[in-house]
Amino acid sequence: MPNSNTAKPRWDYRDGRVAAVAAALVYSMWALEVILPVGPGAPTGALADAQSPFGQFLESAHRTAAILVVLAAGLGLTLGAKRPRRWLAFSWWSMAVFGAAALTASLLPGRCVVSTDAACTVESLMEGVQGATVAQPVLAVVAALSALLACAALTWDRYEAGERAWPVLALITAAQAVATVIVLVLAGMVYAASGDGSPGVVLGLAERFHLVTVALWLLAVGLVPGQWKRRHRSLHAPHSAD
Repeated sequence: MPNSNTAKPRWDYRDGRVAAVAAALVYSMWALEVILPVGPGAPTGALADAQSPFGQFLESAHRTAAILVVLAAGLGLTLGAKRPRRWLAFSWWSMAVFGAAALTASLLPGRCVVSTDAACTVESLMEGVQGATVAQPVLAVVAALSALLACAALTWDRYEAGERAWPVLALITAAQAVATVIVLVLAGMVYAASGDGSPGVVLGLAERFHLVTVALWLLAVGLVPGQWKRRHRSLHAPHSAD
């Protein structure tokens, strides 16, 4: 008879790395709008028409990416670097908050394909779009700030650990900080204008810029080795003496 333990799911730190890289790839799927003729005017305005087949696909893809982010953060906390310093633990928790906020926002009704697009959610709320609620812009802002905090905390932890990749992480953090500020400022402008006269082209470019920085951060989470264990270990493997 087969060993009953074989039926149990066995997780490895490498699963977390794969989940982070996969999430990064999914958050880069908006580039298909530029490469493929997926909709009229897609590159200049919103990321995608929520009612179009590609918009629906992109929305589902981003929901999947949020789940992958939560999975990667959970595995990082449980199977990541042994005895993580406080900044690394803070990074994992912030990453989990980002994924949870993005996932929750993606489940709420509305026209915004990208759940972390604060400007779009504010505009939808101001214009009284059916299904738009005040929870959506709040979750979008929480997600954007959590991603930035996670990236910054990871950068500082890798700097303290002497990781050779920390300058790259610092550049990603700086770019994400700029992108986050731009998106939040645009969201504030939309709110102040009650949803009228929003710069559609600027909104589209700003959201793409932010998604690039999020994708780069998640890619770094998966590829930089320092925050992960180097050896195989399963959640169900017996503990060995140190």
